Amino acid sequence: MSVSIVQYFGEQTNKCGYCSGTNCSKSHGMHAYRLACEDYQDLIDRGWRRCGNYCYKPQNDKTCCPCYTIKCDALEFKLSKSNKRILRRMNKFLRDGKRDPNEQQHTPGQPKNGDGDDVDVSSSASESQPQLPDKKPSVLNVEHVENLVQAHVEQIKTSNTIQVSGDPSASLLANNKIKAFAPNLNPPRKKAKQMRIERRQAKLGVPHEQPQPQPKIQEKTLKDFLSAPKETDKHQLKHKKIEDLPNVGYGSFHQQYWLDTKLIAVGVIDILPGSVSSVYFFYDPDYSFLSLGTYGSLREIDLVQTLAERVPALKYYYMGFYIHSCPKMRYKGKLSASYLLCPETYDWFPLTDEIRNKLDAKKYHRLNPDATAKDVNEFLNQHLNDVMLLINPQTCISYGRFIQRNDGDVDRDVIIEYSKLVGRVCAQRMLYVNMS
Repeated sequence: MSVSIVQYFGEQTNKCGYCSGTNCSKSHGMHAYRLACEDYQDLIDRGWRRCGNYCYKPQNDKTCCPCYTIKCDALEFKLSKSNKRILRRMNKFLRDGKRDPNEQQHTPGQPKNGDGDDVDVSSSASESQPQLPDKKPSVLNVEHVENLVQAHVEQIKTSNTIQVSGDPSASLLANNKIKAFAPNLNPPRKKAKQMRIERRQAKLGVPHEQPQPQPKIQEKTLKDFLSAPKETDKHQLKHKKIEDLPNVGYGSFHQQYWLDTKLIAVGVIDILPGSVSSVYFFYDPDYSFLSLGTYGSLREIDLVQTLAERVPALKYYYMGFYIHSCPKMRYKGKLSASYLLCPETYDWFPLTDEIRNKLDAKKYHRLNPDATAKDVNEFLNQHLNDVMLLINPQTCISYGRFIQRNDGDVDRDVIIEYSKLVGRVCAQRMLYVNMS
């Protein structure tokens, strides 16, 4: 059993890394001693993001530069002209071993085609790293705490003294099982118009001829561009990815990009139950002419497509935050099949020109047009008694029993604030460190 163990730090106010404003970047933060992959998947689907062990959620309705979680459906993804241009440039460099003369005068971060669509996503801008709070997390023996939680869960199962409030479907994750669908084996039905034509031809004695299918021109896919290198190539780009490692499950990984014997780039990713989340990407600036930031993103999308063949639910590529109010950070919205997370109902909506226009007019926007829609994973006060607390290194207890011991609602408002931010499922599943 793996349990998430977190300590909530509350509201944070810092200097903004996007507009350089002072004390205008507002968020909530918490330290994660241990974070189960299914919990982190649920958290990023509520607008959270991690930087090392620190997790933060921007207050989009209050902060200076609202940050909208963005993801790409890797199975719907289509290569743009600039994507293909970058892949061809890389393949040509590997084949000939020479830099394109047209690239010699290019300054990293500047558009080459006039529309800004060929800017390397990591050379021009990067996601601002949060300023860590001054408060230090409590010192814990994580393995001991995990054993403590396991013993507490077993005690609940055997004694059945604590009843979970709410409806039986309290765990959204339990309802999110992968279902196997059988293919449709029935032949396609003919359209009514085609059937009328065939009956008329039969009455007139005209022999029926089957229409000859027109050959379709197959557009080159991402995998076509990322095909295996040839022996005649001047350079070999070795891409160490997840499939090359034995018995790898979910977790955090590094993807290394080796040009012959030189490491030129590294991508940090989290593989989660429903996605691959890009954490960070860095590379040797001597090779910025290859647009390695964009190339790395395309490689990571290719990884998602490969993983989805074995795990159909794992088909999304999370790119972090889309900050529309900061023009240099809009590059993430250039990938096709991109979706933004509504900061109020936590539903996903395609990033369309209509949404861009709304964000042009007002930097914070509720993306869900249905005014009656609510958060299906909303934490209510009636769920409070089921939040699990660590009140000292030896004691794990539910909030309901905690207030009975202390004869009052100790830290009630802070725990409710935390629970509403992480959602009902995570609030009841993760362990909240409440040690003074």
